[in-house]
Amino acid sequence: MKIIASLVLYRHRYQDIKQTLSSLLNEESISKVVIVDNGAHCGWLSEFSHAKLETITLQVNKGFGAGHNTVFDRYAHEAQFVLICNPDIFFAVGEIDKLYRFGLDNAVGLSIPKVVYPDGSLQHGCKLLPSPYQLFVRRFMSRSAGPVNNDYELRQADYSRPFFAPSLSGCFMLISQQVLRDIHGFDPRFFMYLEDVDFSRRVCTTAHSVKYCPDALVVHESQRRSYIDLRFMCYHIISAIRYFNKWGWFFDRQRRQLNRRCLTELPLSSLPDL
Repeated sequence: MKIIASLVLYRHRYQDIKQTLSSLLNEESISKVVIVDNGAHCGWLSEFSHAKLETITLQVNKGFGAGHNTVFDRYAHEAQFVLICNPDIFFAVGEIDKLYRFGLDNAVGLSIPKVVYPDGSLQHGCKLLPSPYQLFVRRFMSRSAGPVNNDYELRQADYSRPFFAPSLSGCFMLISQQVLRDIHGFDPRFFMYLEDVDFSRRVCTTAHSVKYCPDALVVHESQRRSYIDLRFMCYHIISAIRYFNKWGWFFDRQRRQLNRRCLTELPLSSLPDL
C-alpha cells in the first residue's frame, strides 16, 4: 500500500466530515482510510461503508495522539506512509498524490503540504520550536504578538520552495513507515495540543528528513477552539506545561540548535507577508 489515512473523530456527525472523507477516499495514492471513533459517539459509522474504509471504535477518548497511535499500531506496517488528517481538511483530487511523490522522491520521513484557509490565505504550518515566552505572548497578548509571530511562524519563508522546519502542523502530516518504526508515534501524555510539536521534534533528532512540500495544497477550516472555549484553553495550557517539563523551560540547547539550523537553511521570500 502507498498511504493509509488516519482520521480521529469525537462526536462528529457525517455532515461534519463529509468533505474530508470524500477528499481522502477519492485520492488514488490513499489505499485505506481508517476512522477512529474516540469515545464511541459516532453511531452513523455502522451504516457507512466503502471499499477503502475501516473503523476503530475506542470506548474511552484518550486524546488526539492516542487515537492516531491506535492506527499506527494496527496498520503502519502495511503501507509506505501514514497520513494524519484533521476532520476539517479538504483538497482537490491529485494533491496527496503530489505529496506522496515528494516524500518518495526525496526520501522524506515527515512532511506537510501547503495549508491554506478557505479564503486562500496561507496558514503557517511550519514553525520554530517554541519558547515559553512565545507561546504565552501568542495566546494571551495576541494584539502585541506581531513581531513574535513573524519569527516563530517563519513568515519570512518562501513557501514556493521546500525547506526544513523543526515543528510541522499536525493537521495534515505524511509520515513514513520508517519514522513510525523508530519513534513509535505520538506521546500519549499530550491529550490535545503540542503533540505535533513534540512529534516533529523527535523526528528531527533522528536521521529522517523533515520537509515542507510546496507542491501539494490542502484547505484547513481551522477552528482555533482554545481561543473561544475555556475547556480547550485548559487543554492547551496543560499540554504546554507538559511539553516544557519534558524538554526544558529556559535552558533547551536542542531547541536552539534545531531553530538555528532552520533559520540558516530557510529560503527567504522577496515578497512582504500579507
